[in-house]
Amino acid sequence: MWSALAVIAALLAALVGSPAGASTAPKRKAPIDGPFAVGRRTETFVDASRPTQKNGTYPGAPTRTLPVMVLYPAQGDPSSTVDTGNAPAARGRFPLIVFSHGFTATGPDYEPLLRNWAAAGYVIAAPTFPLSNGRAPGGPYLGDYVNQPGDVSFVITKILQLDRTTGSGLRHLISRDRIAAAGHSLGAITTLGVTYNSCCRDPRIDAAVSLAGIQLPFPKGAWFAGHKAHATPLLLVHGDHDRTVPYPASVATFAAASAPKFFETLVGAPHTPFRPPWLEPVVKSVTDFFDRYVKHAPGSLSKLSTDAGVPGVTTFQAQPEPTP
Repeated sequence: MWSALAVIAALLAALVGSPAGASTAPKRKAPIDGPFAVGRRTETFVDASRPTQKNGTYPGAPTRTLPVMVLYPAQGDPSSTVDTGNAPAARGRFPLIVFSHGFTATGPDYEPLLRNWAAAGYVIAAPTFPLSNGRAPGGPYLGDYVNQPGDVSFVITKILQLDRTTGSGLRHLISRDRIAAAGHSLGAITTLGVTYNSCCRDPRIDAAVSLAGIQLPFPKGAWFAGHKAHATPLLLVHGDHDRTVPYPASVATFAAASAPKFFETLVGAPHTPFRPPWLEPVVKSVTDFFDRYVKHAPGSLSKLSTDAGVPGVTTFQAQPEPTP
């Protein structure tokens, strides 16, 4: 299914244009308005506290190694066609989104999509998971998803450390109390796990987006346990012609979740919907959702209703407040 990712860059170009511990620094309000140029860095994080299991001919390892693509608002012309890799960061502090990739994919496979949100004023950390990526030692192993919520939490911790590290290129760039998670397919399962399952819920996450996800079992975990009083806002996005992860999976998740919750149905869309006519509604609605629940920008909720409800392309359900 991932052959479609090869053409995403060309399809996104028309929409994006060209993409361009506690800190001692004074807190600055995260910029709301883009667009920004987009810089790109690559980090490698090694979690020495958790092993990578044996997988086929691969004997396993005592650690979990996570290459991470980081996209961030950068100095420069947002409309420039010049690659801005490692460009100086824009001034200000920006919310962090950790994005989880799908089965057999990698974090960088989603770069054309993720640049949209970096250009809108977010720092994006997109890890490549040890065993579910397409080049995993011993072959891609879907079952490692149970360990991936822990990877997401570890990436959050390491990125926040870089925010405190002189010379990291990310110093004083992150709004440390504004953190979100998102993912597609197996990455959506990972995102749901780290946000809504008692096995591995990370309370630092303020909002989550599931693109074509499903609730799979996690060891010793329960879905949406203890979330009624302090629900984390959730946006579900799913194509109703998905032949890989059934559309009713998100219907069930929407029913189980507590408000604030939102459900954008992509009419006629397959499992990988990152092309017209669904691409623009997905990019805009996810931006609106994070602007509302991570940046706390006024007016974003009304924009979300408009951008996620495109006649003939999407339908939209919203429950921003708990039912009486």
